[in-house]
Amino acid sequence: MAEIRLNNLVKQYENGFQAVKGANLEIADGEFLVLVGPSGCGKSTMLRMIAGLEEVTSGDVFVGDRRVNNLEPGDRDIAMVFQNYALYPHMTVRQNMSFGLRMRKTPKAEIEKRVADAVQILSIESLLDRRPKELSGGQRQRVAVGRAIVRQPEAFLFDEPLSNLDAKLRVQMRTELARLHQRLKTTTVYVTHDQVEAMTLGDRIVVMKDGIIQQVDSPLNIYRRPVNRFVAGFIGSPAMNFLEGEIVDGIFQSGEVAYPLNQNGLSGPAILGFRPEDLTIDPSQPKILDAELEVVEQMGHETIVYFQLAAQPMVARLEGNSGSSPGDRLALGLPQGTWHLFESTGEQKRISN
Repeated sequence: MAEIRLNNLVKQYENGFQAVKGANLEIADGEFLVLVGPSGCGKSTMLRMIAGLEEVTSGDVFVGDRRVNNLEPGDRDIAMVFQNYALYPHMTVRQNMSFGLRMRKTPKAEIEKRVADAVQILSIESLLDRRPKELSGGQRQRVAVGRAIVRQPEAFLFDEPLSNLDAKLRVQMRTELARLHQRLKTTTVYVTHDQVEAMTLGDRIVVMKDGIIQQVDSPLNIYRRPVNRFVAGFIGSPAMNFLEGEIVDGIFQSGEVAYPLNQNGLSGPAILGFRPEDLTIDPSQPKILDAELEVVEQMGHETIVYFQLAAQPMVARLEGNSGSSPGDRLALGLPQGTWHLFESTGEQKRISN
């Protein structure tokens, strides 16, 4: 195992487009770090530069104490698991898992031991003599992970490994990957656009946008204290609601909304953010709005309601079965201490709370 360090890492293509813009990042030995962000934000490019599959334009990549910029992928002691599994179709599972070791001329007894250990960890003993076309998507992904495990690398790199699986299988594989990391403690960098995967898997999360790292922190810290509006809106499902308005005498005002912030010294244009689950129908909480419901989703354990406010779509997540229907009006409260405030211009950085 080893730490991974990125120093002022830049990837610029011949057409001038910069996919990664001066990234600085330290990934601790044994850490599970998740790179998350929308499509095109640079997360996969960064992962591929660590792996050696993309050339570094400028900056440095260190794995342990080694600067690996000029090393071939096979010499970096890193194993990568791809979205499309990348299994050899003409080989059996056993042959796929042992292929890399055979190419390195690892002794046969050692190969058999490593494959047996990986097979036991992943519970795929019954698949060893099958070929990829005979496997389900989840089974193929286990084999791809097993092929990475047998190499006993210093780090694992995962590039959206679960995106081809159905929803139920994604949840199952997510749990298995978490257990695998707890067992092996190998440094892991995991790329996903799915913020639920990021929240549940990562020791820390790196949120990226337009090739720039926006925030690096624990999942709960990013959720509770996003540094700007982008991070706040990206992390959380359903996404955070936002209202553009102005603070006057400590009261946030936007159209029909007049919400007391209970903080002195704040004034001027601002954006108020509040998460769907923080809205409540508890009459003891400060009311923020009366909502006419447009869509109601009864989930059993919760009710998700959609409405418009100042011509902006909003959503609230209410506990249990609220008994609400489209067309109903609800008085929604927002407890103090649950809101977020952001600048209304520039990078829309966090102001307070």
